[in-house]
Amino acid sequence: MSAGRAFEPGLYYDVLTDGRLALADSIGYRIKLIALDGSVTGVIERPIAPLAVDDAIREAERERYREATAQLESLQSSFQVEREGVEELVFADEVPVIGAVEVDWEDRIWVTRRSADGDREGPVDIVTPDGRYVGTLAVDGLRPPDASGPDGLLAYIELDEFDLPTVRVIRLVSLDPQG
Repeated sequence: MSAGRAFEPGLYYDVLTDGRLALADSIGYRIKLIALDGSVTGVIERPIAPLAVDDAIREAERERYREATAQLESLQSSFQVEREGVEELVFADEVPVIGAVEVDWEDRIWVTRRSADGDREGPVDIVTPDGRYVGTLAVDGLRPPDASGPDGLLAYIELDEFDLPTVRVIRLVSLDPQG
């Protein structure tokens, strides 16, 4: 298996209630709204520049690659997968801004940005399909839900110490810090 290319822009999307896709596929902060016929009906952008890949970011990604390779090797039992070494890992020049896109029941778009070291768990911006910026949630704050429902219901699947799943449901009263 090839070591691949680190920090390639991903393809992140979710579906709005009217059937359009909210899609991010570039290195910058750009979310395209795509209609059922394939036409682009809008673009949501924020002036957040991609992070240049430096030596510290490269080394952090190499360490993540080593850990993933070790985990893969520990899971192998009846099959053999050979993976290129970390020295074959190729790096893009910049870390993409967006790491995930999710849409909730009320068509708010939750955009997870990458953190400063290139990992996916950065702050979360919430925007609307018409481009209105609702706000940014801190890394240690509320995260995008695993599922959402009417009246602000958000569901999160959490694993306990035995890896048994529990569903926690909360009601989002307001995204306004005052409210």
